This record gives sequence, C-alpha cells and structure tokens, in this order.
Amino acid sequence: MELLNDMALFVDVAQARSFRRAADATGVPSSTLSRRISALEKAIGLRLLHRTTRKVELTEAGQLYYERCRRIVEEARLAHEQLGEMQAQPSGTLRASLPVDVDFHAEVTH
Repeated sequence: MELLNDMALFVDVAQARSFRRAADATGVPSSTLSRRISALEKAIGLRLLHRTTRKVELTEAGQLYYERCRRIVEEARLAHEQLGEMQAQPSGTLRASLPVDVDFHAEVTH
C-alpha cells in the first residue's frame, strides 16, 4: 500500500509541477512529499524529477512513470469510491411489524 501512496504523491507533484503547490493541494507537507518521492526514486533506481528552486520537471523516465501511475492511481480511487457507494446502499432483508388487530379484509360493497 505504501507504493500506491507514493505513486499517488508522485502524480500530485508531477501535475502541480511544484512540491509547494502539491503540498497545498494535498495537505501533505512539502518536506514529506520530497522525502517520499526521493525514496521512490531510490527504490526504482531512476531519477523521476528534475528539481530546481523554481520548478519541478519530469525526466524522460518520470514522464513514462507518470503516465502509468496516473492511470493506476485513478483506477484505485474509482475502486475505492465504488466500494464506498456499495456500502452506502441499503441491503439485506427488510422486516416490518404490524399490530395484530389490523383488519386486512375490509368489506367491499357492490
């Protein structure tokens, strides 16, 4: 699950082209974003981002990884939302109790 979380953070930073803007959008501190993406790069063995003081740009490997991660993260979010919707829908057996003295056989006059 940590890998999927890191992929989602990478997608956020790549879309924002800035750690600060991604931090503002996600509520995750930019220092945490930087640390998690650095760990992701180390695990992959490739640099995903060119970092400067002004902006963040994707490397060639970063662009390829971003395209795949964006789809994976979106699918994971959709799966999560669908399960949430299923949980919100009522299911099971509905039982109703009625008083014993209810008369269902009303007289019909012609």
